[in-house]
Amino acid sequence: MPDIDKFERIVFKKKNTLDLLLSFSLKLMQARQVGLLLGTNKTYFKFLPPDKWDRGVMHKFNGKGFSGLILKYFGTLIVKHKGLSPVRLYKDTQFGEKKESDGVISFVLRKHKDFYEKGIKILVIDNICDAVNDDESYSKVPIFSYNGDMFKVLPDLKINNAIAKQFKAKNFVSAYIPDYGAIVFNSINENLLQKTGEKFIHELELKKRLNILISAIEMASLAYIGSAKGRQAAHIIWRKEKSLRNTALQLKNKGVELNAQKEYLRAVGAVNEKQLTMEAVNITDGVYAFMDMVGSATIRNKFNPRDYFFILNLCHQIAANNANRYSCRIDNFIGDSVFIQNVSPFDDEKNYFSTGAHERIMLMVFTLASIFNEIHLLKTGQHDMDTAGRVKELIDKTQTNINFRAGMEIGTALIGPLGSRKRRIVTAIGKAVDDASRLESSGILEGIHISETIMAILKDTCITRDTGTIWQIICETNGMKGLNNSDSLSFFDCYKKVFGFGKNVITQRTNVSYKEFSKDITYWIKCIPDSDNRD
Repeated sequence: MPDIDKFERIVFKKKNTLDLLLSFSLKLMQARQVGLLLGTNKTYFKFLPPDKWDRGVMHKFNGKGFSGLILKYFGTLIVKHKGLSPVRLYKDTQFGEKKESDGVISFVLRKHKDFYEKGIKILVIDNICDAVNDDESYSKVPIFSYNGDMFKVLPDLKINNAIAKQFKAKNFVSAYIPDYGAIVFNSINENLLQKTGEKFIHELELKKRLNILISAIEMASLAYIGSAKGRQAAHIIWRKEKSLRNTALQLKNKGVELNAQKEYLRAVGAVNEKQLTMEAVNITDGVYAFMDMVGSATIRNKFNPRDYFFILNLCHQIAANNANRYSCRIDNFIGDSVFIQNVSPFDDEKNYFSTGAHERIMLMVFTLASIFNEIHLLKTGQHDMDTAGRVKELIDKTQTNINFRAGMEIGTALIGPLGSRKRRIVTAIGKAVDDASRLESSGILEGIHISETIMAILKDTCITRDTGTIWQIICETNGMKGLNNSDSLSFFDCYKKVFGFGKNVITQRTNVSYKEFSKDITYWIKCIPDSDNRD
């Protein structure tokens, strides 16, 4: 096995980089012959941009024994005389149109972007002898692509029979060389390509050698570019710079997309491996809320299953979107009920703000109120998730209204992975969770039923720079950008302004009970303003 480390040490020192690549690759693949094709056009210039190539010209050869020596010095003249070089990438039809030429070499040079950018590096044909048809110019053969990780079958490719006969090829390997052209091997070690069915018997050894070949090609390509001078060198540098800028922009955009996706998945209950294997913990200041469709048993009978699920899924999507918006998390969708939480184990690790109990409550209230208001828009045909107004049409047709109510509580609960070995969720269990559920069950339509504890906290709570998460959301999302660092907003004043209330939004309730749950005093937060209740 030739030494790739030694190759790396000398490749940038050698003037004849391509000759070094040929001799190294010949030994690596234990091939009978190896050759290089220069990608170019009718000018036959080197260093042309690959998208200007229309042919591949046999540039250099190497091989074993006396025949290899002849090929090394006279190979380019022989293939030119035989009409095998240049290899055309396209052919003109009788109608004056360009059509892609058959042949593996044409395919490699033509698909340079796919081969380089998408990781399809090498093509392998394991058996040519049985495939060559003497009556045809091209023959279909099984061809495998290798991308540095796995082999895949490429359908509908053909080999040039004239080339296969000229070199008496038993098998064939080809790879794209960035900014140069291609390298081709004729008759590599047949043991490497032995197969059982569709699987190579010596796959690990073959992959090892192909991966070394990929590394050698990448090094040689860079070293070869170093021989470019003047305007050619400037053009190559500009192409590389433009490509790097495009790649950097794509990576930046992809990073933004992935972060947004990550935040959304976290909001709808997705967990990472660390959280899925976490030890259960006791959280004393988590905020928990349940939101449920009122009278769902009756409502289900008014719609056919498809329409009912359509409405319910839109409502759940609205819940997920707003949980994400206000840094809360959907613990679970339970039929027509949604379990939402804001607890420290699921705080965004990139958040520079420390979230206190009072801010967690405010975030949850804004989450629930936003959900209620968006569902109201959905029911009245004004939501952009249902531009056709199908929900309003279904409601009007069945004369059925759809309403939700919510309950929330702060307090102690256990957080941890729960379920079977094969299916687990990370959820919350405890008194605060149970109380939030009972508050929801005993609540009032389109509002949030809260305990005295939460009311006492909200009454004196303000939104300031110290409550950084909600400060950013309220200021940036709801248009309050003129606030100074020293400003503070009373929570209820802010709540009224955001949701358009002109009157009191709090109603005190007494002697509320539901099954074993009972409270002397609770409070209800109105979420949807009446038309006469707005400023």
